[in-house]
Amino acid sequence: MEILIIGGFVVALMIVVSTRIKKSAAEAYEAEIVETEKFKIYKPDGFIHPLNDDFPFEANSKEYGKNEASKFRQARTVLHIINNLDFKNVCENAKKTTGKINSKRYVENSPAGQRIFLLEGESVEDTVKTLVFWKVIEDNGKIYELRAAVIESYSEEFTEKIKLMLESFTVK
Repeated sequence: MEILIIGGFVVALMIVVSTRIKKSAAEAYEAEIVETEKFKIYKPDGFIHPLNDDFPFEANSKEYGKNEASKFRQARTVLHIINNLDFKNVCENAKKTTGKINSKRYVENSPAGQRIFLLEGESVEDTVKTLVFWKVIEDNGKIYELRAAVIESYSEEFTEKIKLMLESFTVK
């Protein structure tokens, strides 16, 4: 009888813990504002911001692509902070690594006096066609390069969210 009581208690405890884990996992994919001492960005729902030391900011879709795109996230955004290149070189590199450029522009007279470069294009990696988005900001001798990519077949779901993310990205 004691074994039945203990077993019932263990099962109930496992259900409670499992429910809390599922709730926490779901909350990780909700929209939020990520703010550090250096930058601020809006992370839309459907993306997770893994807390690691690889990048100052990273946001990934939950799901991976299908078939030949199975090793790629459906959408991914990564921020690099670059100290050893100048603004022009970073912008040129963005243009060179984008297969087809759909639009590019330099933002003049930004409110904070920063130089900003925006680029949208298309790229192919391992036969997987992606839409790519760049926002490059120069501030106090540092370059902040925010790059987002979405597998073309998932663009309808993620493109507007990525554009919101890039638009919200500011350097303090």
